[in-house]
Amino acid sequence: MKILNALTALGIAAIALPAGAAEMISFGGGSYHFERDLGHNEFNYGLGYERDWSETLTWSAGVYKNSIRRATFYGLANWYPLTLGAGFRAGLSGGLMTGYHKSAVIGTLMPTVEWRGGPLALQAYVVPTIKPYVDGAVVFQVKYLFRR
Repeated sequence: MKILNALTALGIAAIALPAGAAEMISFGGGSYHFERDLGHNEFNYGLGYERDWSETLTWSAGVYKNSIRRATFYGLANWYPLTLGAGFRAGLSGGLMTGYHKSAVIGTLMPTVEWRGGPLALQAYVVPTIKPYVDGAVVFQVKYLFRR
């Protein structure tokens, strides 16, 4: 129920966003786990929505099949204070997720890098290992810009 409340709050917040904000659809992706012998699913298909709040802040929400083969619902704020040039930027992503070990809802804070080039974007997160809740990985996703 907490995730539903958080996603609802994000949806309501979208109403206050500038009319010209970029909007993207994300299509799951893949993950590479630090512990290679745990049998994780590394093809993490899903669907999400992301919208720019400002030049350095976006929010995203969606669902994907996680590495332990469960549905994960998420709501994240993505902060990119570092512009690296050639469409790259870096920062932190944080929010709430469901579907992992030992907890119905977990909080997360992850370093992230994004590249935007025309209508396509790629994003990579570093998920820290937090036993017994989450097994660490590098996660990749593809995004499509459908409104600017």
